[in-house]
Amino acid sequence: MTPAPKSIHLRRAFWGLMLLIAWAPMPLGSNRPWSAALLAGLAGLLLIGLAAGNFRAGSRPAVDWRRLRLPLGLAGVAIAWAIVQWSTWTPEIWHHPVWQQAATALDMPVKGRITVNPDATLSALMNLMGYLAVFWVTLETAQSRRRATLALTVFVGIAAAYAAYGLAVFFAGNETILFMRKWDYFDALTSTFVNRNSYATYAGLGLLCAVGLLLDKARNLAPRGGVGRPLASRLNSPALLHLAPLLVAALIIGTALVLTGSRAGVAATAAALLALPALAMLGGRGSRLRHIIVALPVLATLLAILLFAGNPLMERFEKDPLATDRLPAFALSLSAVEDAPWLGTGYGAFHETFASYRDLSVSSPSSWKKAHNTYLENMLGLGVPAAISLNLAIFLVAARALRVIPSRRKSRVFPTLAVAATVLVGLHALVDFSLEIPAVAATYAFIMGIGAAHAFRADDTTDSGLATDVGQEAV
Repeated sequence: MTPAPKSIHLRRAFWGLMLLIAWAPMPLGSNRPWSAALLAGLAGLLLIGLAAGNFRAGSRPAVDWRRLRLPLGLAGVAIAWAIVQWSTWTPEIWHHPVWQQAATALDMPVKGRITVNPDATLSALMNLMGYLAVFWVTLETAQSRRRATLALTVFVGIAAAYAAYGLAVFFAGNETILFMRKWDYFDALTSTFVNRNSYATYAGLGLLCAVGLLLDKARNLAPRGGVGRPLASRLNSPALLHLAPLLVAALIIGTALVLTGSRAGVAATAAALLALPALAMLGGRGSRLRHIIVALPVLATLLAILLFAGNPLMERFEKDPLATDRLPAFALSLSAVEDAPWLGTGYGAFHETFASYRDLSVSSPSSWKKAHNTYLENMLGLGVPAAISLNLAIFLVAARALRVIPSRRKSRVFPTLAVAATVLVGLHALVDFSLEIPAVAATYAFIMGIGAAHAFRADDTTDSGLATDVGQEAV
């Protein structure tokens, strides 16, 4: 059917968003200054285009921002404080001592700031606002169940494509990333990412969405309350063919994930996968039985992947996980936080700050550009109050999604995936910096946007508002 005039800009924004999500992992996870800036800039342009489309169409935003005013306000506090850190008009007593040291060394006045690295703070702020733009565009364009399902399905296909590329490179000798020679992680699958742990988080999100969609689609094949056709006859029906692409995608992504050899990445993904059926069971007794029945073959498949492709991972698990520099680095980072708990030392400026605290307890030759703990790094960079504000904003969205799961009969999978994705990235952020990789953070914002679109609406009995328009589209 011909799209409704008011929905054309929504459809364009949606496909622009999907192109952005597909592009993000390509240039080394968008973890280079130019690619991070491009990702944030394109996300901002999508948001501006969506707002302009709403204005021209004379329609209100699909989401009432007042429903999200608390998490948005908390995120705004962190953004505002990062701007204050970057500015030069703050009281001199607030400025980091490095600026006075620079003035003394140069024998000339130097404008001081709270942040030790203004460029790094500005870049981190740009990235954060880009992720918020991805979240809001997704929130606006994924209001209908049909559109949200399509978005997740396309993302699973994207994640499977990157996993297939990673597998091809890995089994061909694992010597390249795109058109470049690898310079690290020669024994690990990293796809288009540099770091095994960063790709493990990205692959984990892809696997989580594949399994979540599988559970959602397959539950209708399971018997309801013991009445109706036997399960065997349902599994023999042509409807099972609709599950095959998702199952194949899950196998490809799962195999790639295990071959990363990322202990924390696999463990966090496993915790999130276990959370999926547990969260789905919140829907009632009959729903619990169907999800248990469907979850068994899915878990058996994942176990098979682990057995046949898990040698590199098992070898790393056998090593002492504490035989690293992370615990000493955590202790030094905490010491740095104690020296500037309220003001912070500059959002995104961990590298410069940590260099002045590093001692021989951290013996690695690495320059240690990240804290390997996102919570610690944010507290050191933003200061404790602003870091709590940012984390609380994310937590409130996830908490809302968790709260509405029992009442969402038709769209339960979307808030469920948002909560499970938060479990995944939240756990991994305790021991690594995957959420500081733009492609990973943008993907997480995308999944949270879908979850929030269906968590902050009154109910899911009908596809109201945007859904009415989307229903007329040939997406």
